[in-house]
Amino acid sequence: MSGMSGVFRAGGSTPGGGARQEHPRHPGNKNMKKIFFLTLIAVFLFGTAQAAPLRVGTTFSPKQCEYLGVDWKKTYLEVLRLELDIIRLGAYWSEIEKEEGLYDFTALDWQIEKARERGIPVVLAVGIKAPRWPEYFMPDWVIKKARPGFARNLAGYGYVRERAVKFTAEVVERYKEEGIIHYWQVENEPFIRIGRKHWYIGTSLLEEEVFVLRSLDGWKRPLIMTIATYPHWLMRLIARVFTRFDRVRESADLCDIIGINVYPVVGHRMFGFDMRLSAAPEARKKYFGGLVGRITKEGKEVWVTELQAEPWEPGHLAYKGEEVPDTDSPADTEKVFIEMRGLGVDTFLLWGAEYWIFRRERYGDTRWLEMVSGLREKE
Repeated sequence: MSGMSGVFRAGGSTPGGGARQEHPRHPGNKNMKKIFFLTLIAVFLFGTAQAAPLRVGTTFSPKQCEYLGVDWKKTYLEVLRLELDIIRLGAYWSEIEKEEGLYDFTALDWQIEKARERGIPVVLAVGIKAPRWPEYFMPDWVIKKARPGFARNLAGYGYVRERAVKFTAEVVERYKEEGIIHYWQVENEPFIRIGRKHWYIGTSLLEEEVFVLRSLDGWKRPLIMTIATYPHWLMRLIARVFTRFDRVRESADLCDIIGINVYPVVGHRMFGFDMRLSAAPEARKKYFGGLVGRITKEGKEVWVTELQAEPWEPGHLAYKGEEVPDTDSPADTEKVFIEMRGLGVDTFLLWGAEYWIFRRERYGDTRWLEMVSGLREKE
């Protein structure tokens, strides 16, 4: 049993110094009862002490601040003042290596430094894909040389593989001694076709990135991989048609933690029509319960790496309207949080921190921030 450091010894003498008289048919019977009783106490005490606590964090992206029209440094400092338990940052390849072989880590260094100052553990996402639109942050010079086609597997392009693995190595080399980075993430939802060109990332490239990262890091930090989820039946149908990977199985072979991205209401504009796909609460519980159970059977820890906490309106990259739309509200996020907590998930990264600050600054709306600060009271 992990965490128990004491040693229980059987036998010995009685307090009076005389030899202990054991039952003739059951040697050490009384002592065994004591050990059994003490073991039960230890299981209870240590089991309680080691139960994973609730952790509430978020993801931050300067790109999203740009879309919302707010100062990203000011917004980031506001997010850090929320004193959340963990924050996820992205190493955006197209921003860091704008020219081949020339690396500028200034923005990311600053973000990590500020997180360190406040003692907030960091998840650092590396690779071609990172949180937020346009999903793929491949530099223009790589795209021009590799010329990957529409809806293609980027693992099939040798130049993309070479440069992506090299970039991953550069990021890990720079930050492998940075103590505030507690976790690595390799790619973001790599298996789904998405973004402007609907690319996806095959397992062979992921294996190379993971091998390089683990080797340079010395296996010191847990590794996260994230997968998209489809609580609505129509989304599941589309995913089965266009995604041929077993996302859980493929991820489990490579990582320590599988992060599931949870969006109860998805907005899409298709052929000029606005669609809002929403799964009923019971359907959500059944779907996510099965998914969490399967990941657990694979022996992996489950996080919610993106819990929708901002609107996803059709046709909007970043929703800026004053009215509260149908696709999300603070109350909706709270309900889904409680549902997922009931499934045994203990680490949540809420998706939308930039939006919460935007709402307060633009409209004086503090409801999102109040919801986030009150989540721990839902225990």
